[in-house]
Amino acid sequence: MVADIIINITAKQVQQTFSYTIPDGLSVRIGSRVLVPFGPRREEGIVLAVREERDSDRQYQLKPILALLSSQAGFQEEMIQTAVWISQYYLCGLADALRLFMIEKKGIIRRVYLKTGPVLPVTEEERAVAAYVDVRGKAEKKQVCRQFSADCVEEMVRQHQLDQEDYLQNQIADKMEKWLVFQSDDTTGILKRRPRQAALLAQLKQIRSAPFSYWIGKGYSRDVLLHLCQSGCATMEEKLSHTVDLTHPLEGDVPFRLTEEQQRAVDAVRNDAGGRTYVLHGVTGSGKTEVYMQLTEDVLQKGGQVLVLVPEIALTGQIVRRFIRRFGNDVVVMHSQLSKGERRNNWLRMANGESHICIGARSAVFTAVRSLGLVIVDEEHDSSYKQEEAPRYHAVEVARRRASYYGCPVLLGSATPSIADYYRTQTGQYVLLELTQRVLNRPLPSVQVVDMREELARGNRHVLSDAMTDLLQETLQQKQQAIILLNRRGFSTFVMCRKCGYVVKCDTCDVAMVYHKQQDQLRCHYCDAEKPVPLRCPECGSKYIKFFGTGTEKVEEQLREQFPHARIVRLDQDTTTRKNSGDHIIEAFRRHEYDILLGTQMVAKGHDFADVSAVGILAADSLLNLPAYWAGERTFQLLTQAAGRAGRGTIPGRVVMQTYAPEHYVIQCAERQDYAAFYAQEIQYRKELLYPPFHQILKIVITDENEKALWDTGNTLALLLQNWHTESGSDTAVIGPFVDIIKKVRNKYRIVILLKGPDLTAVKDFIRAQREFWRPGVILDVDSMG
Repeated sequence: MVADIIINITAKQVQQTFSYTIPDGLSVRIGSRVLVPFGPRREEGIVLAVREERDSDRQYQLKPILALLSSQAGFQEEMIQTAVWISQYYLCGLADALRLFMIEKKGIIRRVYLKTGPVLPVTEEERAVAAYVDVRGKAEKKQVCRQFSADCVEEMVRQHQLDQEDYLQNQIADKMEKWLVFQSDDTTGILKRRPRQAALLAQLKQIRSAPFSYWIGKGYSRDVLLHLCQSGCATMEEKLSHTVDLTHPLEGDVPFRLTEEQQRAVDAVRNDAGGRTYVLHGVTGSGKTEVYMQLTEDVLQKGGQVLVLVPEIALTGQIVRRFIRRFGNDVVVMHSQLSKGERRNNWLRMANGESHICIGARSAVFTAVRSLGLVIVDEEHDSSYKQEEAPRYHAVEVARRRASYYGCPVLLGSATPSIADYYRTQTGQYVLLELTQRVLNRPLPSVQVVDMREELARGNRHVLSDAMTDLLQETLQQKQQAIILLNRRGFSTFVMCRKCGYVVKCDTCDVAMVYHKQQDQLRCHYCDAEKPVPLRCPECGSKYIKFFGTGTEKVEEQLREQFPHARIVRLDQDTTTRKNSGDHIIEAFRRHEYDILLGTQMVAKGHDFADVSAVGILAADSLLNLPAYWAGERTFQLLTQAAGRAGRGTIPGRVVMQTYAPEHYVIQCAERQDYAAFYAQEIQYRKELLYPPFHQILKIVITDENEKALWDTGNTLALLLQNWHTESGSDTAVIGPFVDIIKKVRNKYRIVILLKGPDLTAVKDFIRAQREFWRPGVILDVDSMG
């Protein structure tokens, strides 16, 4: 038997399969991870096919597979198929696509063993090394070098007294935890004189099982738990450890009675027969999460699993808590801030069917499943679902691909659906479900647009308009809460010399550095480089260095000056660097430990705070002038989502939106929270200019430290594409090369070629076959959102 194998390395040139023979007795199947000889090295490979030997194989001396790696369970057939689709659609290597599904870190372990032959140990130390290795058969080289002289070991290898070989070994061990499991009632009465154990048993009987940490959090000692096991009323089991907070009551949440609109949405998805995609367009506060949970309960009753995607790590805590209160230990989380061991545990819990609900950010879409019954994508419009590094996949499209294999529905929820997805509901590709009213018929917040040009004319040069100041003052007086959105972090957005106009830029990126007052440093938001603020202009030597622009750090300072008694907390990338820090800030605000939550777009995404009655939006038009077709869409989504945080409880909501472009249709539609009117104008603009969803976009970015070499490469690729365009008669437009929006990042210049057309399949096939597009420094970004 022969296995066709993809080698798990990152080299772009190695994108083909290699054939190896399967030794007798080695149980290799599709998806197995194996150790194979590859040139002078041993590498990990993933089996894509197992077949009979063909005549063509006999032309070569195929090497055998060396070992079956038992670290991660083999890839499922669905994972292989999805990875193949990712590599073809997003123009990445198959090994790169397969690696997305892998949760384990491989490490090369070098072992030494005695070489049989005429060369024998000579010195006393060599004989001691030989005896040490002989007892163990094969010994890890690092261990031998620790016990003896490393020079001696290396000399024995050179003299062929020792031979050495490399093994791949998983470097992430399973994390286990003890669980208390109900066994029987106290039929013998042994616990009558042990009230703590009796109370523990009564609670355990209700929920059947829970980890030791859960009971210790409830005040029971470890001795009480162990003694209950000794009584025979409970047993102790070891399971993969949890990474979700189970200290809250597992039985503390029951389904709400659905509104008529919610019920129609649930029934539509529940009765799905063809694995269709549904867009749940629900205004902010309309109860989309309850729809998610009741559909999840349906799937669990049928023994299926549910994948729930959220756009931000900071949002996982909120939705995880709601799901845990409803579904208990059936929930696992997956996101990048977990440790490797935590990710592995949760991956395995889903893979072996021990858990049925996985909630996580973008990368959670690659979690193993046994029987997928539903995929839910919350805030489906969010751009963070698009991966910005290779492989540049879109999590929503990958989720739809995985769901199609299992024939299960996909539910895309948002108050502001993406233009492309809403368009597909109008053309019949997706099914539209609408929630037009907030729960309990609560009104949408009232929105006041403030023209900052008029504020400036009246002499108000502060960041906050008079209307914003009044709103915050009233909110604080009434002991209510407020959220302030400014989608710029830092203190000042750039530093400039007022005499000559020199702007301090990053040394390796063609961008202005942002001043962060807390560290008293200038920082580049592209490469994270830092430098001190110059005392004199580096260009003209003048002392007239001034800070311009406003970021969240500066607004926080001004809020503290204007409202000295208010408790203010900031939520942005600078305050959420530690694990779970974003979740801690959000939950502290929910507990009313703070009065004002200030932050970037992180504060506008899906949060549900009952006591927030006011929302302030600063620089509402900051995204509108970006040279990107999606600028209007992103602006409308951000403003509408931010406004929707107000008035979700019993207190009516009020929003103040500050802008220098109040007449713009995006601002006007956001003021009315009118998605239909916005969509009608935006889709017409897209149609006229042939932007998505009418045309697809493939962005080719070329990077190089040498600007001349950069343009040589760009012109070569453009010429190849132009010749293909002429010969094929394709209606795909080839635009460029031209300088990217950011000319240089991390000391590498950047230019762009854009491909735009109704169907890019043919040009993708052409690119895949040309080696020039796979050279280092060429980035292929399919369905680019940059």
